[in-house]
Amino acid sequence: MSICQLQNKTISILFTTFCMAGLYGCAQTPVEAPKKDDKRIIGQWNKLPLRFSHREMDDSIVTNPFFDVDPLLSNLKDAPPGNFGVRFVVTTAKDSNYQYNIDLYSGKLYRERMFCAQDDIWDNYRGDLMQPNFTQGIIPRVYDQNQNPQRVIVFSDKEKVEAFKEKPEYFDETRIVGSVIVESCQDFPCDLQDKWKASQILVGVSLKDPDYNRLDGLTALRKRVDWSYAKGILTNMYGYHQLGSKFYPAYRISRELGLADSIEYFNKNAKKITTPEFVKLNEWRVGCMKLYDSMWDESEKIRTLKSGKGDAFLKYFKEFYAKSSNEFYQCQKLVRPGNILEDHRRMWFFAYIQAFVLLEKNRFYYSCADNVWAYNPKVDETKFFVDQNKELNRCRAKNFELAFDQAINGMSLMKNQTSAQFKFVEYDNVRGGSHQKIYSWLYDKPHNYSCKYASKTPQQTVFDVFPQDVVWEYFYENDDRVVR
Repeated sequence: MSICQLQNKTISILFTTFCMAGLYGCAQTPVEAPKKDDKRIIGQWNKLPLRFSHREMDDSIVTNPFFDVDPLLSNLKDAPPGNFGVRFVVTTAKDSNYQYNIDLYSGKLYRERMFCAQDDIWDNYRGDLMQPNFTQGIIPRVYDQNQNPQRVIVFSDKEKVEAFKEKPEYFDETRIVGSVIVESCQDFPCDLQDKWKASQILVGVSLKDPDYNRLDGLTALRKRVDWSYAKGILTNMYGYHQLGSKFYPAYRISRELGLADSIEYFNKNAKKITTPEFVKLNEWRVGCMKLYDSMWDESEKIRTLKSGKGDAFLKYFKEFYAKSSNEFYQCQKLVRPGNILEDHRRMWFFAYIQAFVLLEKNRFYYSCADNVWAYNPKVDETKFFVDQNKELNRCRAKNFELAFDQAINGMSLMKNQTSAQFKFVEYDNVRGGSHQKIYSWLYDKPHNYSCKYASKTPQQTVFDVFPQDVVWEYFYENDDRVVR
């Protein structure tokens, strides 16, 4: 079972009593906050053979906040109407100078950008937009309608929410009071409704802050906080489209939903990894690990040949890609194929294979005739204009492996063609970074940032597309190769 199939299965009834709350109103009795010791995140998801996962310095399991925390949504059926404590993990603190995101592959937070004073692209907020006036987090084991971790923003006094840590050690709980529907447009110009994709951001209040926990809904919250400022942050903090010297909106809020409507939207669009599905997901991971081992073992056998290594690898790769490329694409989203501390050759081998697959599954193909990656438009929702498998049949061993070196250049081409790309990040060691080992291809959002004052420059995190000291280990024995 692929991760997409798992995510797109019909979910069991979520937040059933939320709908009842919409009919009868929200009680004002606050939800009781859990004890600190009960909120520690225990590493379980990465309890795998070392070739598939990293370990901490003390050899303990590396935690993955998204998979290692059960949100306990099923327990809500026993809660009084209007009192719904949902577990979440803090990803960016209120008043933070930096915006962080979570990489599900590694389970680590990484810095996306630094905040600076901005004008509201929609001109709805007249003052400077600086740091967020809310805490940002994710709901574990829940995907939104775009298959991203379900986001939540939590309002309270700063000290009442679990303190932000670059490596989260504890989860927290929040009481949901409503949500906002934020639409994003990736491909400029954003002149058609079909270009705008909606996603729900849940809105909650802290269980440990009595001033907020007693609020009886989104309407009361809007009166309690600077809601106009909060909306300005939500529609500006992820960037804009830029054409020349002009900037255009890339995000907008289309709806603000009360509790009942929020839960109805959530039930319809969210994908929750229930306990039975979590078991199936672990079984699916076993298949991914077998796929990785098989590919690595076969490749290493080919390297032992006395001659014809290039031809043998091309033959194997064509068979692999025709049969297993889709499975590999899904696996590499969540399962690490190699551990640099165990075998650096294996890890970098798969990093290049991942680059090839990421490009091909995101509207590009490799042409052996021209030794380049080229844009591959879609004929319809499921079919590309050029079939990569047919294109591979035209390749010869002497030029085929250039596809992996050229994949790094292909990422730059991807940015020019689609305004987005993937970047391989080893450590998030930039200023304000999480200083965590990532070793993952991260999706680089297509939008730009503009600071209001000339003394400030747009503060996007800058990573090289790929480590410059790493090269593809060729099978084909020839010195006449293209060098990056």
